[in-house]
Amino acid sequence: MFQEFFQYIKDADIIAILLGLIGGLGIFLYGINLMGESLKTLAGDKMKKVIEKLTNNVFMGILIGIFVTGIIQSSSGTTALSISLIRAGLMTMPQAIGIIMGANIGTTVTAFLFSFPKIGDFSLLIIGIGAILIFFFKNKRTNLSGQIILGFGLLFYGMQLMGEGLSVLAEGEVFSNFMARFENQPLLGLLTGTVVTAIVQSSSATTGIVQSLYESGAISSLKGALPILLGNNIGTTITAILAAIGGAIAAKRAAAFHVFFNVLGAIIFMIILTPYYNLVVYLQQLTNASPKLTIAFAHLIFNTVNTLLFVWFIKQIIWLIKKIIPGKDSLEEAFNIDVFNERLINESPILALESTKKVILHMGRIVQQMLALTEEYLYNPQAKTIEEAKQLEAIINTLDHKIHEFLVKITPKIDDAHSNTLSKYLDIIRDLERIGDHCENMLEITEYMSENKGEYSEEAYNDLDIMFSTVKQMLEYDLIVIEHNDKIIANKIIEIEQNVDRHERKSRKRHTMRINEGVCTSESGFCFIEILSNLERIGDHCENIAEYTINDEYYVIIDEPEVELQTLPKDKININIKPINK
Repeated sequence: MFQEFFQYIKDADIIAILLGLIGGLGIFLYGINLMGESLKTLAGDKMKKVIEKLTNNVFMGILIGIFVTGIIQSSSGTTALSISLIRAGLMTMPQAIGIIMGANIGTTVTAFLFSFPKIGDFSLLIIGIGAILIFFFKNKRTNLSGQIILGFGLLFYGMQLMGEGLSVLAEGEVFSNFMARFENQPLLGLLTGTVVTAIVQSSSATTGIVQSLYESGAISSLKGALPILLGNNIGTTITAILAAIGGAIAAKRAAAFHVFFNVLGAIIFMIILTPYYNLVVYLQQLTNASPKLTIAFAHLIFNTVNTLLFVWFIKQIIWLIKKIIPGKDSLEEAFNIDVFNERLINESPILALESTKKVILHMGRIVQQMLALTEEYLYNPQAKTIEEAKQLEAIINTLDHKIHEFLVKITPKIDDAHSNTLSKYLDIIRDLERIGDHCENMLEITEYMSENKGEYSEEAYNDLDIMFSTVKQMLEYDLIVIEHNDKIIANKIIEIEQNVDRHERKSRKRHTMRINEGVCTSESGFCFIEILSNLERIGDHCENIAEYTINDEYYVIIDEPEVELQTLPKDKININIKPINK
């Protein structure tokens, strides 16, 4: 079989076919990525807030997963967002599982889009409109809208090119005979769909290919197309698996559920392949559906039935996954999500204020982890390290907004004495968030150094090592101060910060000498100074947190007359500027 197929490939106009298939696939993947990323940038924060507020049960999570994935056209993106919220403590595992199941249904939207033939005819016009919005308008939202439209057009144009290439293949008898084997060997179709999707890492692309194959007649039987479609759903789990490698337990468990859900679902549908086929044929005849729309129906049926089947066994599935992947994620066990219950504000605002401390400590521990990863990335710049650190930065920002909003709602409910504590908490989360920002700055500097093959001298690394160790110790002390209001340790932090300032000044001077001596390059010197500055500022923020505890009068407004700031009259300024001799 394979010898005949390869001989056919050798005799046919393989160059033209490959250009159409590979080029079309590349344009398609770029288009769907551009559209998804632009949509996330345009509506990312709003979607995150919607997810946080509305996923109060599994069924609502499924609806949100459908909605979000239908918009951003990426089930992997929705899954990653869910994992981020789990690790922030703002979502439970059952809620996240609901979103992941909904994401599998939402991803079928792409197949239905491909079923409208007239859209593809206008793909170049859509691309042109998107390009005009990007290049001729300066407004950021207009540019993002242009990127979304451009991505949408590229998606259909790429699918059109792939379809043309597949149509050429379908005309050959050898290829038709090869594809016919899928009807009699469904396991071969399942394996093919799995492998191709795992390579491409886009179930939307491979589903579109199946639609084109079935429409062109390359796959003459619907029964031969369905196993490939089921294989696509298994192959798409590779993205979640790769994302979870080296990640937190929450990420691994979410990926495990994604694999469990799709693999077991595909096995069940392979067992009931004939009834599944009969149902799809019935819908095709009932709606007079086109070949592409028929495949879209089949895709929707699989993901919807799969979701309705497993939604009743979520507790058992979570129990099984925890047995397969044991252990605890330290970020998940920090506090209960009910801390942000607004009913508590009305019933006991003082208790609501006190419970916020647990969340702030949780946020502080995440900042600790990010600082540790930043140091690790400095010495060993691995992609997975910076990805983990950036995910922590997103969690820090989410918690900062969430805590800030919660504290603002408490403000009118408490007396002046507790108002000082609330103000202190607001300042603490601001400083913790800024420490996260400085870590992000250092990650970007190190990434730049790594990409440009830059290196620091051994003496430079020693100076940075001392600074990192010191600020990490200060941050650890800060968490003790926040939890126990310990003024002795707070004073110790302020003493340490003075040493940080001195060490930063000495390190700058030593590095300047190394540059003058040619030991370090000026480019590495710039990066060294930037990292040093960011570490010094982290020390400042740690000192701020200590100050809030030591100074009881920090938030007391002293009744003093306002100082008037007057500019110096121009007639009092006497500056003699000599003209430059030409």
